[in-house]
Amino acid sequence: MVNKLKTLTIVGASGFLGRSILDYAKENKLLKWKINKITLISRRRIIEKNKKGLYLKYITRDIKKLKKLPKSDYIIYAVNSSNDKNDKNALKNFVYLLQKLPKKTKVLFTSSGAVYGKIKSKKKYSKSKILTEKEFKKLGKKGYKVSIARLFTFIGKRILTEKKYAISDFINAGLYKKKILVKSKFSVYRSYMHSHDMVKWLLTILENSNVKCPIYNVGSDESISLQNLAKIIGDIFNKPVEIKKISSKKIERYVPSIKKAQKELKLKINYNLRTSLYSIIK
Repeated sequence: MVNKLKTLTIVGASGFLGRSILDYAKENKLLKWKINKITLISRRRIIEKNKKGLYLKYITRDIKKLKKLPKSDYIIYAVNSSNDKNDKNALKNFVYLLQKLPKKTKVLFTSSGAVYGKIKSKKKYSKSKILTEKEFKKLGKKGYKVSIARLFTFIGKRILTEKKYAISDFINAGLYKKKILVKSKFSVYRSYMHSHDMVKWLLTILENSNVKCPIYNVGSDESISLQNLAKIIGDIFNKPVEIKKISSKKIERYVPSIKKAQKELKLKINYNLRTSLYSIIK
């Protein structure tokens, strides 16, 4: 008996996550999940070519104005949230349209580690994620197969265009500047999961979606300070590193516990930090 090939829809597909899934798919790594068709829905136009064995369909439209969702085996809701009226309307419309699809559809919401409230600057962002998590839990109670992935920090070739992250600043400085500069006035600890590991974890969580709406942290538990991160990147590029003096006792740590996903879903991390760095700058 031939196994039926499956379809994936990504809502909010133009960001780092959506692009990383496409990169993963182009390396034929979605075959494990038997996915051969991806529908990408986003406000911004995405231009990617089809690859043999992989069909891509594009819908360029604001989510809140979408009239219907395509029938899919899997859906990832990856809309960036800001807790404003537009995002709330987008979520409302998505939930409305989803309930027109069969309940066998498996749906994943990519939330954030910010919901734990460890980073004050992300307070507004975290509220919007918490709101969406509540809606997904309601969907589970209605019999829909849903899940939530709380994302932390990642590294991959797409990170080089993400200007809001320290790691992308360090790598770009290593590539194009005379030195790498660490500006933080307090101690900051992060961890970085490779985008390929991220996609594998997300698809595994998606596959295990159910009415109980399981929640898993997604990220690396290999903690590193920004100062030591800069030194590693400086060593790779053979560039000097300038570290501003820490003037505050404040410590900001954004590193997940991933024991639940490792135990329940048997997930592993295949790329350590150095391997991840070399994979995107080679």
